[in-house]
Amino acid sequence: MLGGFVLSHPRMDLELSLKELSMLHIHEEIIPERVEELVTRLDADGAFIHPIIVDKRSLVVLDGMHRVAAAEEMSLRLIPVCLVDYSNPLIRIGCWYRMFKGISDLANAGVVLSESGMKGEPRPYSEAVSLVESREAITAIFNRSGCLAARCEAQDIRERYAVIREVENRFRVRGHRMGYATDKDAPTAIASGEYGAGLVTPTVTKREVLENALGGHLFSQKTTRHVIPARPMNVNVPLGWLRGELTTEEANQRLIHNLSGRRVERLPPGQFLDRRYDEELYIFR
Repeated sequence: MLGGFVLSHPRMDLELSLKELSMLHIHEEIIPERVEELVTRLDADGAFIHPIIVDKRSLVVLDGMHRVAAAEEMSLRLIPVCLVDYSNPLIRIGCWYRMFKGISDLANAGVVLSESGMKGEPRPYSEAVSLVESREAITAIFNRSGCLAARCEAQDIRERYAVIREVENRFRVRGHRMGYATDKDAPTAIASGEYGAGLVTPTVTKREVLENALGGHLFSQKTTRHVIPARPMNVNVPLGWLRGELTTEEANQRLIHNLSGRRVERLPPGQFLDRRYDEELYIFR
């Protein structure tokens, strides 16, 4: 079977190839509006710009759930992937904290926790985060004035995220607009006044990602944030290669030929393109 185009990073190989959509396993729910936006963009571009990140052994999608859904919506048969070794300890999982506008009173936030079957206990922010990460607490809500850690009976990680979703929905019903911030950026987003309060979420393990994806069980949207040592960008695969007129082997031959003739620019972590990337970038020119 034809292999892919390999980028040899000092810390791990990145293999670029085209895979059949039917072979892949996603692990998170998608946001329908986001899929609609991507379908419109892909159609306008006439090409699949960035590859999704996939574990080469299990074919579980680590990053790119919405692009998979958009490709399915467009009836594509193939999709560009970057295959990585998920067992590599340099691949890390972070999480996305839920961030809310217009919450200034921590006591009112505590009422929302109570309505969701939890009691908020005042804790220093760092201690509350540790409690959530060790799964002694299910979540914690914090703002400039303090932090409340919340416990409940849920044990399974998907159950925990289901409870967190209930809390999200209760804040939304109250008119608080929600966004997302990385676990690293969330305190700054509160300190700057960009958001009024943040909801701490637990980090999922790699084993939990694989077991749930392969079992057909999806986490809530924006549960995981995978960070890999390096990420390839701008592969720009024409949609015509992905629709099914070519065999998988023919399409991959075209991909390898195309990428072999292009220059690769290497950029350090922290670049802002469509978003901020914490990984080193390999950009095809």
